Amino acid sequence: MKSELVKFLSIFAISCLMTSANAKWEVFPNNNLPEGVSAVSGSTHIITDGNWIISVHRYADDNWYLSRHSGYNGTGYIAGSGVLDLRNLAEDCGVVLKGSNNGALEKNNNIIEVYFPDTYEAMDGNTFKDCKNLIKVDLGANFRIVGSESFRFCSALKEIVLPETIEKVDTYGFYGCSSWELIDYTFPESLKEIKDHSFTGCTKFSGSITFPGLTAISGSWQFEDCASITSFSAPKLTVTASRMFNRCSALKSVAFSPDLEVLTAETLNDGPAITSFYPTVMPKLKEFGYAALRGRKNMVGDFDLSQSSITNLPKYAFVDCEKVGTVKLPETLVLLGEAALGYGKNSRVVWFMGPPPAMDSDALNPKGGDPWVLVGALNYANEWKTNENLIPFSSADEKAQAYAAIKKFNLSGVVPVGKWKYQTGGYTHYVGVETPKGSVIVIR
Repeated sequence: MKSELVKFLSIFAISCLMTSANAKWEVFPNNNLPEGVSAVSGSTHIITDGNWIISVHRYADDNWYLSRHSGYNGTGYIAGSGVLDLRNLAEDCGVVLKGSNNGALEKNNNIIEVYFPDTYEAMDGNTFKDCKNLIKVDLGANFRIVGSESFRFCSALKEIVLPETIEKVDTYGFYGCSSWELIDYTFPESLKEIKDHSFTGCTKFSGSITFPGLTAISGSWQFEDCASITSFSAPKLTVTASRMFNRCSALKSVAFSPDLEVLTAETLNDGPAITSFYPTVMPKLKEFGYAALRGRKNMVGDFDLSQSSITNLPKYAFVDCEKVGTVKLPETLVLLGEAALGYGKNSRVVWFMGPPPAMDSDALNPKGGDPWVLVGALNYANEWKTNENLIPFSSADEKAQAYAAIKKFNLSGVVPVGKWKYQTGGYTHYVGVETPKGSVIVIR
């Protein structure tokens, strides 16, 4: 193979073409290659500018792909180094490059920069995976899809020119691009979909990162270890992803669509600095995932889920969200999971818009701190007053304690009628009727 390459390169005077700004691409079919050059399995043609020799596959006159084949370490690369400039392919030799096949140029440490023509639209997986010396990529004006692992472990990659046509980043697309620096950056609005680990390890993303057109996200860990991002916004995203921001230690603000439908389990699994979450009013929410907002000790705000259609607030939903205030829950709620609203330190008001739901252990456990549990039922007062949750006072002393709790919250017009069955964290809750409205109030 080495002798064949030497003959091939000598034919095109590589020493001259490598230094010439006017080097042009030529194309040779596998059945008509220069003397001494063998056909390449898996491709139909070879293109060369005298420096680069790369196999390509022709599917039609206007449909060519960088190919992957069994030889040359399993990629389309045969020879060449430095800047790979494909922008004049069609003009020079009629090759209309539309994409690249799986692994077309992976594990190639000779590529420093790549410039694609405007005909280039999509790359299959692993196209540049492990190209350790790749510094810059210009994807052309009409590029749409980054395939899975396309730039995985391109650790030297500093600049990626993304066109306003990009639509999708597949799994691990930019995983480990640790030199790609984006500061207060807004991605093209055309980018609609990202998948599992898309930007994991992009450690030089910093400041505010915005995805104005993002509507679909799948998998998890999309921004893991992006430790310098301070603000994230995806104003059209209605379904979140699990552990999106794992080890994003500087993240303070997260914003999704006001029409959020699914808050996926462990959405904010990490991100200890988060103080702001949007939306806090969620009329279209259908699913609140397990531990979705768990442990956001600095997050402030009142959450209104009263118009949502969720049927349960699951285990650890707001656990340890110490500064979250009022939470309004919908009529559709039938279950409050273990520690769903537990372990807060500030006074908290929890409104149940429907009948009393079933409750798992410590659903409303204050775990010390100030008295904080206030539960109101507006349209279902009779259900609250007549169900098994209401236990009569056993002594005048208990009734006095109930009056003291009501006074502490400055609830004028509330008359204690008994105790609430559910004790959380060992604390007794007292039931009162708000006169003359008839609403039921439960307070510790």
